[in-house]
Amino acid sequence: MHVTEVVQFLQHIPPFSQLPAFEQQQVAAKLTVYYASHDEQIGFANNLVLVRTGLFFSDDQQQLHPLQSGDFWGYAQILTADDLKARLRCQEDGLIYALADAHFQELRRQYKNFDLFFQRLLSRSLHLHQTSQTTALRVADLCSGRKVAIMPSASIQDAAQLMTLERVSSLLVEQDDELVGIITDRDLRCRVLAKGLDPQLPLSEVMTPRPYRISHDHFAFEAMQLMSQHNIHHLPVEMHNKVIGTISTSDLIRSSQEHPLFVISHIHRQHNRDGLAACQEPIRQLIAQLYKQHMAVAEVSRILSGIYDALAQSWIRLAEQELGPAPCIYTWVCFGSQARQDMLPGADQDNALLLEKEPVDEVGEYFSQFAAIVCEGLASSGQTLCPGNVMATNPQLRLSLKGWSQRFAGMLNTPDPQALLDSSIYFDCRLVAGSQGLFNALQQDILARTPNQALFLYHLAKNALSHQPPLGFFKHFLLEHDGQHRRGLDLKKRGSSLINDLMRVHALAHGVTAVSTRERLEMLKQQQVLSPSQAQDLLAAYEILAELRWQIQGEALTQQATVSNLLDPAGLDLMRRHQLKDAFAVIGQEQKVLQLRYCREV
Repeated sequence: MHVTEVVQFLQHIPPFSQLPAFEQQQVAAKLTVYYASHDEQIGFANNLVLVRTGLFFSDDQQQLHPLQSGDFWGYAQILTADDLKARLRCQEDGLIYALADAHFQELRRQYKNFDLFFQRLLSRSLHLHQTSQTTALRVADLCSGRKVAIMPSASIQDAAQLMTLERVSSLLVEQDDELVGIITDRDLRCRVLAKGLDPQLPLSEVMTPRPYRISHDHFAFEAMQLMSQHNIHHLPVEMHNKVIGTISTSDLIRSSQEHPLFVISHIHRQHNRDGLAACQEPIRQLIAQLYKQHMAVAEVSRILSGIYDALAQSWIRLAEQELGPAPCIYTWVCFGSQARQDMLPGADQDNALLLEKEPVDEVGEYFSQFAAIVCEGLASSGQTLCPGNVMATNPQLRLSLKGWSQRFAGMLNTPDPQALLDSSIYFDCRLVAGSQGLFNALQQDILARTPNQALFLYHLAKNALSHQPPLGFFKHFLLEHDGQHRRGLDLKKRGSSLINDLMRVHALAHGVTAVSTRERLEMLKQQQVLSPSQAQDLLAAYEILAELRWQIQGEALTQQATVSNLLDPAGLDLMRRHQLKDAFAVIGQEQKVLQLRYCREV
């Protein structure tokens, strides 16, 4: 093993890339290098495994996506002291590095960010694994339903010719419409060509009789487990006791590539502009897949926020590579739905820069170019530019800590219409990359000022009441035009945004640090600002509105139509119509509460 070559690889793999150069050298010297061949099972107990090349699957249920170059394995067993004898199965020949538990633990003790990286990786893996068991793809979603079958009396040559003609890698062998066996291209290589058998022999002599099969309504990960357990690569799929087709490991790999963890990992592995721009397509495919899986909207929103965080982080890394090290500490923040982690398809950019130094001279020039690379890069990756120019490319949104503090103070002290508009955007902010300390300093400054600003809270509450839910006196829907000759209910403007506005006022008035509307609801309930029934009703209203928005946007993406928040209630069933009316009624009631609490004369 050439240590220099290993070090060069580690320099591109977080968190090893963040270690000092001497530490990278020491790690490289301590790694065990192993070359794995196709179908080989590998056990590395008490080791952190890093994939250099190839494609690997784990036989434990936590790892349902394929491991590729730059991916880690084994950290979960070490961090949780899990004694499961999980093993890796090599899908494509490759090279892996293994770091012994003792060396891994020493790095965790010495470098806080190194430890934090794997703690976050663990929590993210467990979270997505937990949701995947209830929302994962079914076998039917992967099986095309196209059955290619042959008689057991047919010759081996007949089978090979049929496989070539149909461009398939396996054939179902049936007698009187009943499955009696399966033959694969691998069987032809290993059982026929390798042994020099006569190609005119009947298939019954070389096929796999009575193959394992799986029902169409089982989860895809169950098919993966069955294949891994029995070392098979093709699995007949049956419906009502009749075989309807097959699925293969290739089908499962393709479905895994639409898993959120795979997409995020893929984004972080890109090291140039073209690679990051090309991430737009796998993100689009993932969104379509999440819609097809009927995944809960709360999970969809968190996944999308995580993906666009990963995109921003990758473009930021690329900007630093192109421009050189930043001239001062900085923080990249996001606003709006990305900050609240309630993103849905079509959300545009809302971001800014918080700087340690004033943005003048070389500092100003550097971050002007920096912001241009990141914002234009995000647009090329599918996150559109903000039409309101709420982006770090706007010089007014590239400020020092002092500059941002003064700006927020101005909003609080002079709550004019522009300040109130800015407040509805900038008070929902979250760190994406850069200095946590710098961000914390700004957040603490804001939270220290707002609770005592009665005039500001009065005007902010008034602003939150400026739009009403679209429900008439007799609880009928009030439809509006969207400017494109369509009438309906704007579920964002007249629904979700109203709840966001309500919770923002309460949160700022009571020093709540959470940004997510769902988390704000929970914290306000804990502080007894909201009663349990209020919080429960508001959360239910928020979820139904978000779910309906996700349904109409997911359907629009499926039909390659323009994404919108406009809903025609005529298309809803009776129960959904009642739920939507109840949601709007809850918003109306909570607006009255807000008015009584904050809009007295000041």
